[in-house]
Amino acid sequence: MFFRNITEHNIFARMKKALLSPSLLRNEVIPQLHDIASDMVAVAELHSLSGDLWEIMFVMWIAEDENTIGHLSEFGSEPTGSIASLAARELWDLHRTVWATRKLIDKEDIYENLRVMKNYVPSGSSRGGIDEETVHALSETAGALCMARTSEEMYRSIVGFYAANGSGLFALYKAFRWSRQRTLEPLAGLDSKGLKDLVGYESQKAELLINTDMFIRGKEANNVLLFGDSGTGKSSSVRALLNEPGFVRQGLRMIELHKDQLADLPEILDIIRFRNYRFIIFMDDLSFEEFEVEYKHLKALIEGGLEPKPANTLIYATSNRRNIIREVWSDRKSASDDVHGGDTMREKLSLADRFGLSIWYGSVSKDEYMDIVRSIAARSGVSMDDGEMERLALRWEIERGGFTGRTARQFVNHLLLQG
Repeated sequence: MFFRNITEHNIFARMKKALLSPSLLRNEVIPQLHDIASDMVAVAELHSLSGDLWEIMFVMWIAEDENTIGHLSEFGSEPTGSIASLAARELWDLHRTVWATRKLIDKEDIYENLRVMKNYVPSGSSRGGIDEETVHALSETAGALCMARTSEEMYRSIVGFYAANGSGLFALYKAFRWSRQRTLEPLAGLDSKGLKDLVGYESQKAELLINTDMFIRGKEANNVLLFGDSGTGKSSSVRALLNEPGFVRQGLRMIELHKDQLADLPEILDIIRFRNYRFIIFMDDLSFEEFEVEYKHLKALIEGGLEPKPANTLIYATSNRRNIIREVWSDRKSASDDVHGGDTMREKLSLADRFGLSIWYGSVSKDEYMDIVRSIAARSGVSMDDGEMERLALRWEIERGGFTGRTARQFVNHLLLQG
């Protein structure tokens, strides 16, 4: 009733098949069980899960399921009454399938080969996008399930996870992109740098941080446009917000959107509007040519129509252009022949004005550029005479152009490659 999507999960469905096929020969059942265990280990390695994989996997399926119980619990209140007793019984029955599969392995005397599943130790760090705090929460809830003796105890453990971490994919992942299938797709392999790891632009980063902190705490905050020279750290600053202490735990989530997907904004907003998270829709390197009109979708979202922009959503965009929409001198010439030429010009300039906060990222001075080079070099373990480093860094900049953080990073990477 509530968790029906779990029964369709690939691994869970194969568990049911193995349990409901008593007529299968032993040499047919055992390969099925090995395949199930193999897929569970693959998931554990992807997300660096440790402990009892049977329990942790079950909690993951429950956590990522979109259901009424999760959505109600997300706002901090435990669903009670008939809905609670029905959900508790359903959870108990689903969990019995997992335990029955374990018992089948014991019965077939192949547990010796799969004993590692009860106390699994992953080989490395997560590559799947679930952060360490969420992995820890999954493990804690799995431990509570092991101790549960009644369906009510199991229900309270799951509801507790929902209340603390949220539900569905938003509970497990912090960053998404809008896919071609028109769904939110979790992003893996995210950058681990925070704002403090980005050298320079301290006042710009401070403005961005304050605005985002206000937003997360439910205060009034602005849509943000970060504009300026290429390679100055605009995009890195936005991405770094996901690694600021406490932001993700307080509900910050980020959705990457491209300008050719702007027409899908209403659909995205319908998905996130009534969720207990704070969403930043991130549009990187945003600009429009004079003949492109997709910007009107974004403008309508920021301004709000009959259905206003959700209070839990902000737009953060980066651009090399302050005005975002390309303007040429011929526009001004044609405007002189336009009965309402001024209106036409203002229409082109209006999008940038809709961002309440505009932050300029320009090229830095030579001294600031060298400070960035030295800082990145020190963090990367590069040791070199300061005079020689400055000489080489300035020559590198002349050949590539621009006193920017990107140029500094590329120079240090070059030094590392040279050994």
